[in-house]
Parts: sequence; structure tokens; C-alpha cells
Amino acid sequence: MPPMPVGQSFDVAVIGAGVFGAWIAHALNARRQKVMLLDAYGVSNARSSSGDESRVIRMGYGPDEIYTRSAMGALPLWLDFFARTDKPSLFQPTGVLWLAHQGAEYEQKCLNTFVKWGIRHERLSAADLRRRYPPFNLTPNPLARPAVPIAWGLYEPDSGVLIARRAVQAVVEDACCRGVKI
Repeated sequence: MPPMPVGQSFDVAVIGAGVFGAWIAHALNARRQKVMLLDAYGVSNARSSSGDESRVIRMGYGPDEIYTRSAMGALPLWLDFFARTDKPSLFQPTGVLWLAHQGAEYEQKCLNTFVKWGIRHERLSAADLRRRYPPFNLTPNPLARPAVPIAWGLYEPDSGVLIARRAVQAVVEDACCRGVKI
């Protein structure tokens, strides 16, 4: 870790160099704030929630629309950042597939939220799932209680996997190039 700057003053100290701290430092710096980013264990370390190798960016959060709206705002920021810094491989557009049992409330609430917010999606019948994903076994697990087959699926084509540790490191690196101190 670099030594603490002595005799310097900052407008803002951001504590934690995980995904939230990195983006906050980056955004404040873009607003011409003099920023110090602090983390006892380093950028995107294993103790941070963003410190693992990958994270799924998805729009489906059941009834919790606040997380859907947050993801709707975050994904374009990530994509713009990766395009600007020439690091498109840090997001893998895999899509996200939800499998739902008959009467599944969570997936139905995801579907309702997708419709409400205009999120691109596909609702797939069990027959559609069998055709598109032949290796999937949609029959119920006999040990599960209740043993209920998969009735339908919900596919988010624009969601995918963020290469988390490297992505956060890239945000911090870019912020440091623009004047943020660590």
C-alpha cells in the first residue's frame, strides 16, 4: 500500500475501496473534489463484498424494485466505463435465466417489475425451456418437498457476469489517474 500523504488536505475521504467506495471516489473526483480513498486491506480485497472474482448483474429482484432500479442504473455505467477504458471483457453478457415452479411468487414479481420498467426479457414455457435447454431436467426432485416441476422460465438477455475484482481495480486505477489518492 502507498504511504499516507502527509501535509495534504482533501475535500472527501472515502472509506472502503470495494465497488461502492471505488465508484464514489471516481464520481466525486469527476465533480472536481479532491478525494482520498482509504481501505485497510487494499483495493477490492477478499474481505469486501465486491472482492470475489465475479458477480452477476441482474435486473430480477422479486418485489424489491429498488434493487432493480439500482441495477438498471449501474449496468450502463459499467458498460460505458468498460468502453471508455477499453476493457469490455470485464463484463460477460451471459444473460440470466430464472426457473419457476407453478405459483412461483418471486419470479412472477420479477416479471411484473420487468414489464413495469420496460426491461427486456422473455417468458419461456416449460416446452420452450425443454427446446432451448435440452440438458435441463425440469422434472421435480423426488426428495424435494413439495416435489413440483419447473413450470416456466424468465430470461434476462442483457444481464450477465461482472469480473468483479478486476473491474473494481480498473475503476480505482482510472480514478487514481484522474487524481484520487489511495
